[in-house]
Amino acid sequence: MNLSRVMPTIKADLHYHGPIGFQPYWLKVQGYEGKNLLKEIADACFRRNLGICAITSDEDEIPKNSLHDRFNWLKENCLKTLPREYKFYSIGDNTALIELYKKNKKLFLINGQTVRTKEKGVTQTSGLTKRGFIDYLVVGSNQIPNHKPLEETVKRVYEAEFIGIAEHALCEAHGGMGRENLERLLPYMHAIEGHNSQLRFNWLRFLPKIGKEFAKYQRKLNREIQQFAKDYDKPWIANSDGHRIEDVGISYNEFDAALLDDSSEEKFMRTFKDVIVTKKFTQHCDYQGFFSWFDWTLKLKFGYKKVTGELQ
Repeated sequence: MNLSRVMPTIKADLHYHGPIGFQPYWLKVQGYEGKNLLKEIADACFRRNLGICAITSDEDEIPKNSLHDRFNWLKENCLKTLPREYKFYSIGDNTALIELYKKNKKLFLINGQTVRTKEKGVTQTSGLTKRGFIDYLVVGSNQIPNHKPLEETVKRVYEAEFIGIAEHALCEAHGGMGRENLERLLPYMHAIEGHNSQLRFNWLRFLPKIGKEFAKYQRKLNREIQQFAKDYDKPWIANSDGHRIEDVGISYNEFDAALLDDSSEEKFMRTFKDVIVTKKFTQHCDYQGFFSWFDWTLKLKFGYKKVTGELQ
């Protein structure tokens, strides 16, 4: 397919979860119960004119086709009820194309994963989450083993056909790997997440108590990691890290569609990776809205409390 005839440029969000979770409880509490999630995600991408979206799984265990295997769950559970005007094509095991022909819309879905490595990060035991491990973002698969050493994980992804990205690297309170690990493993990473739309706070850090909590999610972390990428001449990308369907593409990366070859999954990933590592793209950065951020994070907080009896 000559993509440049359909879309001169492609916008890509490479870190997007969709709903908080695909479990019935999370779908109900977020207002997605009974909806075709594949259609809802595609429509949200079409509204923002996105051409690529990485569906990011994030669990300790991701059994194939389970609720935690988000990419394949969407294929297995939503295609039968997808309206006829939406055409779905599998390009490979980890890449698919959705087309809305009458509106001349095309969307590539890519499998993705936040890998939870064995390395210990800053343990946050209060507030929104509890994380004692370091995250690493992978585009092209969600079957990278969790709880392996960070260095082993980074090198494994680098040697495969996938794209490896340092996820919100300086936000150590939420699984970022920190400056020392970045410097040590930088040659084996394809890119750095230089803008995460969820790191949205500025002024709240001056408030008592609550300010200390939200200071961990300051915008300055984005500015600092972008400067790091510039200093080390490393590509940085902008992502939404969205946990609501409607928040896909808050931030995105844009490049010439002619650079992408979708004739096979292997060529698709190879040409897309080349776009990233050679920095043939531009970043478009924005932040999660104040009230929408509270909407999903409070549901996450109280949802975990109800389901597990404790905050995670």
